[in-house]
Amino acid sequence: GGGARRVRVHDRKTVRLQVSVTHVGSGWVRAARVQNLGFGGACLELDEDVGAGDRLLLSFVAPALWDPLTIKSRVAWSRPRAARELTRCGASFELGNPADVFALFELVGSLVF
Repeated sequence: GGGARRVRVHDRKTVRLQVSVTHVGSGWVRAARVQNLGFGGACLELDEDVGAGDRLLLSFVAPALWDPLTIKSRVAWSRPRAARELTRCGASFELGNPADVFALFELVGSLVF
């Protein structure tokens, strides 16, 4: 079927990156895999169900960063887990200050694709 295609303001880069995800409402923390990453958000795979609108804190650790970069985000879309599969979701970043924007820029720029 030809569903509506999502339009992104920023390009995404395919990456292999781990991120720690904290669910703001429930308080759980899970490791997740980042499938792609850009300045507007990321596509994640994790072993927990999330729904559109859920608020998440994403903590990135990478060689280019002195400290983990924690970014507030909101789930834009989610595809629930099937048997023995991971939930895939799109997280839209809510960048609060210029330092976070710069750190994200450094992180995305440092990754080798």
